[in-house]
This record gives sequence, C-alpha cells and structure tokens, in this order.
Amino acid sequence: MSDDARLPAVPAPGDAGAPGVRASDSDREALVARLQTALAEGRIDLDEFGQRAGAAYAAVTTDELARLVSDLPAGAPAEIVGTRAPEQQTSVFGDITLAGPSVPLRVSTVFGDVRMDLRGLRTDADRLDLYLTTYFGDVDVIVAEGVDAEIQGRTVFGDRKVDLAPVPRVSGTPRVVVHARTVFGDLKLRSLAPGESASRWRQVMDRLAQRRL
Repeated sequence: MSDDARLPAVPAPGDAGAPGVRASDSDREALVARLQTALAEGRIDLDEFGQRAGAAYAAVTTDELARLVSDLPAGAPAEIVGTRAPEQQTSVFGDITLAGPSVPLRVSTVFGDVRMDLRGLRTDADRLDLYLTTYFGDVDVIVAEGVDAEIQGRTVFGDRKVDLAPVPRVSGTPRVVVHARTVFGDLKLRSLAPGESASRWRQVMDRLAQRRL
C-alpha cells in the first residue's frame, strides 16, 4: 500500500471547495491526540499514525485536519472541570507520570514512558483495572506493599518484570489489574514501602547511606 493510500484525500489549495478556516496549534495537538488514541485502540498502525500526525502538523486549515480522522470514531466529549481525574490521558513525544488519590484508568503515549505510582490511591472499589499503552517506551506501575496486583498484556521487543514484596495482603485494598501493551519497551510492576523512592538509583544510594551509619 502506498503512503498516499493511507491518508484521506485533501483538496488542493486552488480547488473551489477548499476551506478557509485556519487551524490553530491547539487544533493540531487535539487531532494528534485523537490519532494517538486510535493507535492505542488498534484502529490505525504505527506507520499510519506517523503519516497522519505529520500531515496534521503541516495542515493549514481545520477541514484538512478533519479529513485526517474522517474514517475514525468521533472524539469523546470534553471533560467537565472538577476534582475527579480524567478517564483517559494521552501524550505524543513525552512521558506521562501519575500519582495521587486518583488516576486515569486509560493512559497511552507514543515515544514516552507511562509511570504510575498507586501508593497514594484512595478508592472504594474492590478491583481496579488499568489500561496502559505505549510505543517506544516503558510501562512502570508501583503499588503499595500488601496490595494484590498483577500485570496482563504483552510487549514486543521488551521484557516483563514483576517485583512484589512477599507480604500478606492489606485488608481493604483493591486488587489492581494492569492491562498493558508496549512496543520496544518493558512492562514493570513493583511494590514499594511508603516513602521509598521510586527511583532505583535513589534506592541504591539510600541503602549505601544506611550501611555507612
């Protein structure tokens, strides 16, 4: 399939029906976020994403942008402003790092890592299902010691690593199931004690400092 066959047709600037509304940078970023979601859902492949994202950043008008997603489902309605965490978070060419009492259930990025620290999570749910996807990056999920957790999914050209402390389950904590997928990256699930640094380099330095005391 040729590259041109993968992209919806865009009228030439001289066409009578050519649109005149200029696209803003935020319009382009919003459309690339939709493409990234479509990539995470398997609606387009990595080559198509790269071609369409490049065309989006080069687009001059809003109709040119619209044609790039004309064969994809409409975007989700805008989130209502409030204290609740969004259901989904996406990024292109950047990491996503999340922590706190609530986190999005669906996270995806291209050319970046997904790092999620759930030690401060507050929820009444018995089970928490997370759907995390990255291309050319790692997925790293941290839970508190005593939380029952597992990681499902697959990685292409990467490793799967699970490092959970062998301690009894803490009553009242949810079961955490991580549905993860990555290409050219690792899947990591680990538990840490409260206050323990998530940085492995910092953990090593802290242990060395304790030995010197």
